Amino acid sequence: MAGAIAPEAAQHLRAALDEVLHSSPEVPATALAAFGRLVDVLEANADALVFPADATLSTQQAAALLGVSRMTVVRLIDRGELTADGGVVHRRISVSELARYQAENSRRRRSAIAELADDIDENTPPDEVIDTR
Repeated sequence: MAGAIAPEAAQHLRAALDEVLHSSPEVPATALAAFGRLVDVLEANADALVFPADATLSTQQAAALLGVSRMTVVRLIDRGELTADGGVVHRRISVSELARYQAENSRRRRSAIAELADDIDENTPPDEVIDTR
């Protein structure tokens, strides 16, 4: 799969980072490592997005990132699963809140799959219906 940047561009960026590392001792190694990781992610993932830490998104933008409808995002906010700023009409969701929700949602899904897998063993008939709710 192609990344957000071409391998040649990634190689060029890595070379520039190495040059900065050798010519600017005032740049912390942690910052250079973060930039290196960013280049790795952009090279490997075509869907990679980079946001400022304080960025906020509309419900429509959040829905697009989550792969759900805008109304689903509104319902998540109304149920308290997502925190948003603003009024009832113009709600804004911080990028960090969206990342928190995605991580929590992934954890819940993995947990549910593991629980379901624990319910199945060699004695489970293949045609047995397993109630998941």
